[in-house]
Amino acid sequence: MLEIISLSFSYSKSLVIDQLDWSPGPGMVHGLVGMNGAGKTTLFRLIAGGMTSKRGSIMFRGKSIDYNDCAFLETHPVFYPMITGKEYLQVFTLRNKHFDIEKWNAVFNLPLNEVVDSYSTGMQKKLSLMGIMALNRPLLILDEPFNGLDFEAVKVTRRIIQKLSESGKTIIVSSHIPETLTQICDTLSMMDKGKIAFQLTRTEFDKFEAMSEKLIHNIPLPDIEG
Repeated sequence: MLEIISLSFSYSKSLVIDQLDWSPGPGMVHGLVGMNGAGKTTLFRLIAGGMTSKRGSIMFRGKSIDYNDCAFLETHPVFYPMITGKEYLQVFTLRNKHFDIEKWNAVFNLPLNEVVDSYSTGMQKKLSLMGIMALNRPLLILDEPFNGLDFEAVKVTRRIIQKLSESGKTIIVSSHIPETLTQICDTLSMMDKGKIAFQLTRTEFDKFEAMSEKLIHNIPLPDIEG
């Protein structure tokens, strides 16, 4: 189980994560939504070990989380220049010889012998997803995984997320649009001003819109002159 306890983080004097508490259960898909600047990506980097905080703690399976516990799919994956898709995946399979690159690529149909620089945004997202699956870690963080994917790839990615959850992995998926998460998530949480404002279970998803409206300030719109 992932346990985040009284976690705080600041950039210079700007508080981004503020005494955050959150306990996403194991073997489930947890959706996290929030407006730009709510702190989602910062939280993910703290969990994944890309950044550290001196205030609060992040526990996984009863001990301080280790970098090797977590695989993190970033919104905009970064690749070495002039590396082919196959070379990229081979790096990830060094610790997991059982990951079959060819079988998984039959699902995504990527030109693995071509350099990643020539891939579209959606193709790069598919390749990155294959990479974190190859790591076979118990905790997966997917930051906006559906961005850039076509309709068919979105459906395939949803099936993969469900399959990974059924295998016992804890999965956290973010989106700015809650409707993209309700089909696959077991819980849905709203992040606001560096905190988890509320968390709903699947049977409570219909309450999300009303609860999130309370957090959003209505901004008056100027008249449109035609």
